[in-house]
Amino acid sequence: MFHPKSFRDLFAEKSQNSFILTGNEAYARGLYEAGAQFLATYPGTPTSEIGDIWEKFARTNKLVNFDLSLNETIAFEAAVGASWSGVRAAVSFKHLGMNLIADALHSVMYSGIDGKRKAGLVIICGGDPEISSSTNAEDVRLFSFHSKLPILEPSSVQECKEFVKLAFELSETWNLPVLIYSPSRLHHASGIVNLHSPDHKLKTDSELFFKKDFDKYLNAIHWARKHQKDLNSQILQIKEESLSKESFEDFYMKKGSANTKLHKLNQISNSSNKQPIKTESKNVGIITSGISWAYIEELCTNLKTDIPRLRIKLTYPVIKAPILEYIKEFDLDFLIIVEEQESFLELQIKDILYDNGLLIPILGKQIFPEDGALSLDIIAHALGNIIKINNETFYFKEFNQYIKKVPKEIVELQKNLPIREPTFCPGCSHRNVFYALRKAVDKYQKESGREPIFGGDIGCYTLGMSKPYSTMDWLICMGAGVGIANGVARVVNLEKQHIIAMIGDSTFFHTGIQPIYNLAKDNSNVLVLILDNYFCSMTGHQISPSTPADLLQLENEQGKNYHNFSILEILKTMGEFPIEIMDGYSINQMNSQFQELFTKSGLKFALVNAECALNKSRRLKRSKKPEEKQYPQYIVQIEDTCTKCNECFEKLGCTAIQEYGDIYQIDNSRCIGENCLSCLEICPVSAIVKKKREEQK
Repeated sequence: MFHPKSFRDLFAEKSQNSFILTGNEAYARGLYEAGAQFLATYPGTPTSEIGDIWEKFARTNKLVNFDLSLNETIAFEAAVGASWSGVRAAVSFKHLGMNLIADALHSVMYSGIDGKRKAGLVIICGGDPEISSSTNAEDVRLFSFHSKLPILEPSSVQECKEFVKLAFELSETWNLPVLIYSPSRLHHASGIVNLHSPDHKLKTDSELFFKKDFDKYLNAIHWARKHQKDLNSQILQIKEESLSKESFEDFYMKKGSANTKLHKLNQISNSSNKQPIKTESKNVGIITSGISWAYIEELCTNLKTDIPRLRIKLTYPVIKAPILEYIKEFDLDFLIIVEEQESFLELQIKDILYDNGLLIPILGKQIFPEDGALSLDIIAHALGNIIKINNETFYFKEFNQYIKKVPKEIVELQKNLPIREPTFCPGCSHRNVFYALRKAVDKYQKESGREPIFGGDIGCYTLGMSKPYSTMDWLICMGAGVGIANGVARVVNLEKQHIIAMIGDSTFFHTGIQPIYNLAKDNSNVLVLILDNYFCSMTGHQISPSTPADLLQLENEQGKNYHNFSILEILKTMGEFPIEIMDGYSINQMNSQFQELFTKSGLKFALVNAECALNKSRRLKRSKKPEEKQYPQYIVQIEDTCTKCNECFEKLGCTAIQEYGDIYQIDNSRCIGENCLSCLEICPVSAIVKKKREEQK
């Protein structure tokens, strides 16, 4: 059992029967086995690798298409167009992308897709309950309450692959798009995945066309009203299990025996009456979905108990029959619903029980947190503690015994573990930009009295919010660094404050151009700082619209069709505004340029150009041209003249500089040497030098 050596192994029709894959690799393989011919994406953790893998595959198969779109709206709409033109199409993005596609999604749900042509539409959306790489944790499943979008939730890496095929089949059966939702832990998990040959033949050019259907695809006045009514009717039929070709058993998994109970906790009387106290117990069952099912299964194994449990695969709309049969079969007195984030399943199941006169208690978000990701420990502790139901107290013997085995020292240690702060990669030019910016604004504020206001945005440069730079006053969503600055600039006293709104190259094209044009039309007094490192570096170095062709080392066939865009030329179309072109590795020069821009009124731009250092070092190492191959010829050292002023260590924040005892040294496994050298420029006593490797002591 091994991981595929390259993407070709992952897409080989007659490969070995199984591989160890990540969740994202399993999704990519699932698209292949399902016969998908179009994937569009905007990269975002945790789903970025799906697009990266599919892009490589699309280069080898002329019947397969891939679009690295400028934002999620474009990606979704492109996938809709491909589906309406006759192919199985998909779109992938992180949870925040649902906000962007919401407008188009609601009307596309009205129109649906053409199932008869076997041209389903699947949305693969990755969540981030732990907020490990996002600005919020938003539970996108709630979109289905108003968009009516059916949802599948896989529980394992194997199911990441299998659910892609299932989603296409449901999409084509119901003539609706289908969402596959999974949290970041599942996207990045690894597991054994059994492979199958594709069973859906790819369509050729002669089969691909947009089939006109005026009544279906137009959503306005009476057409939209009819489509809304039809959609509501479809969802109701799915709930009643009359629209599915398959049995509802395909969407539900039932396990357990009826010997697991909640025990009532009785108060012991202080009277002299020695009569034994009668105990009362209630039958209890668990309903769950997605990754939470995997946690419950592991807990049952650990506890050696067979709790009655029902796993829901289709989490919207919840089909009522399996819920009612499950409760009847195990004669349940209580239900416990385990799910991450919002009470999505809980609300649907409460509706089903109320409508069918089953008013048994349901425990969900009363005992499980709405914030963060669930885990084995969180679930075990919630079920191991006293549970209150209708002013009575109950407990699980099994779980109560389980949590007592967890040493208190470990629990306390977990509480006190420090949070790992993110930081820039070694040699990153953004570190230099924020160092120079911090120096410049501090000096300017001291001289002019004007306080800097920093508009933040999403990208590698988001790390400028942390110390020692602290150059971010808001961080909301992509493009909002500039967008919010539009309002701030209209309101604040510009004699006392000045505004710096930052944005990256990818975000500039994603949602940045429109708010910048809005600043331009009003000539708002804002400095827009654009950091162009030529790639979507934060999500895996995908191509940005500004990526120069010579950095991609494209083959002739690929290079012919590639066209990049100059951010500078776009800025020039906005008018005669001051533009300073900056080198991300010239700190002192950037400092002077910033201070010059602060004195100018109206809209002005600072455009920082510097290829991502990590990408540059990788690119040079894999270059096919011997003369372009560059290996570190120099190392950087700190001399004995170092005064430990901490300028490089604390102010620049270089992670390659480490303290060993009483001296500072450079960890050359982290330092990128001559591709950076920023520490040499900022050292006030010139104690940091570069030396050829043969000169080192």
